[in-house]
Amino acid sequence: MILDTPLFKSLAKDVVYELEGLFPYASLLATENLGERLTVQTRQQQAEQLDPVRGIVLSVFNGRYFLEAATSKMTEEGFKEISRKLMEMGKDQGVFYDSLAIDPGPRMEKNFFVACQKDPESIPLKEKIEACRTIKDQLHQKDHRIVQATCQYAHVRSRELFINRHKVLFQDLRRTQMAALVVMREGDRSVNLHTGQSLQGGYEQAFIPENKLEKLVEDCGKLLDAPRLKPGTYTCIFSPEFAGIFAHEAFGHGMETDMFLKKRARGEDYLGGPVASPLVNMFDSPALPGQAASFFFDHEGEPARETQIIEKGILRRGLTDLNSAMRLGLVRSANGRRESFERKVYARMTNTYFGPGEDTFEDMVHSIKDGFFLEHPSNGMEDPKGWGIQLEGYYAEEIKNGRLTGRVFTPVIVTGYVPDLLQSITMVGNVVEISGLGMCGKGHKEWVKVTDGGPFLKLRARLA
Repeated sequence: MILDTPLFKSLAKDVVYELEGLFPYASLLATENLGERLTVQTRQQQAEQLDPVRGIVLSVFNGRYFLEAATSKMTEEGFKEISRKLMEMGKDQGVFYDSLAIDPGPRMEKNFFVACQKDPESIPLKEKIEACRTIKDQLHQKDHRIVQATCQYAHVRSRELFINRHKVLFQDLRRTQMAALVVMREGDRSVNLHTGQSLQGGYEQAFIPENKLEKLVEDCGKLLDAPRLKPGTYTCIFSPEFAGIFAHEAFGHGMETDMFLKKRARGEDYLGGPVASPLVNMFDSPALPGQAASFFFDHEGEPARETQIIEKGILRRGLTDLNSAMRLGLVRSANGRRESFERKVYARMTNTYFGPGEDTFEDMVHSIKDGFFLEHPSNGMEDPKGWGIQLEGYYAEEIKNGRLTGRVFTPVIVTGYVPDLLQSITMVGNVVEISGLGMCGKGHKEWVKVTDGGPFLKLRARLA
């Protein structure tokens, strides 16, 4: 069955209607995810279809908590099986009409589609492999010290249908990604670095700009003889990518309000108060056009829109799913997301980023007597309860007397207390850049697509 066909929608609506004869609230999410991934390396290449994931999850609320049942049988019999299972669970655990209530939202029936100029399924496999091979060969030609070059292309298509008693929403999402990685060796030392892009759309989004490839090779070469820097607290400039991972880790899981319910997020104590420099604005928005983590509605049927987390240094709100918003009395944001139909819904980030300021990168550099410019982040982690943070990156370039010296250090580690770092921001760049090749897990699992970004930021940070 196809999710957006009248027959499938009719069956789904009938099941929701039947369940609401027993429960105060019911909803359905049906999903279908398909994709492909091609990897071309110096000595090998691989093409694979990503495992298709298709299924239905029915959710009901009994007045006190949610009950769910899921199946991969996208048929009338599949609907009946999980519906009967939920009805039996309701009989066993009770139904409470005098407890919490869920607002199903305004009436809405709409189909949404991501624009696709070149359908990846219409492009021959040979052509896609040749495009990756061309980039791999170009990278080798740029520097003789490259011992391995990799180009990876991937495309994912997600079709999703959400239904409750007021909403029938369908979205067809397409995401295309291309990444390049080089490994350089000189003597007994080797280093690696990567770049790429991940955007909504079809095959037209697959190609990495030439200037990104040039910078990848140039910066990787600088790392070959780069020493470790002397640990200490320095004035720093974060690149937009580094600002992005900072936004993601500083106000990522700690602002996902299911963590508030578990009393595992210190950020809850700062709501309504100052937490950052007045120059700082921070957002999470699944409604950013063209970004890889964008969508039209979340997995609980909430329409996509921007959430402002920080406004002029004041912590305004967190990111909610339906359960945490209802129990905490918070306004919903469109952040209820599942890894798949088989997984629980959680409050999750989407596109998380710092807003723009009024400064230029050149002015930031000129204002620093002794510090570092950080870019090419690798990973990060946070402690939502203690609000400590650690960011790691490949590249720290020295700044002396208002100039970049060209002297590079690697790797670089940023540690600190989130409010201290945010309050130390004294300059904010005037252009925002969003990026994101990876995924984000909830703990060690529950992976979803996210992006992050921001402008250049000037701040004080402890480096090692």
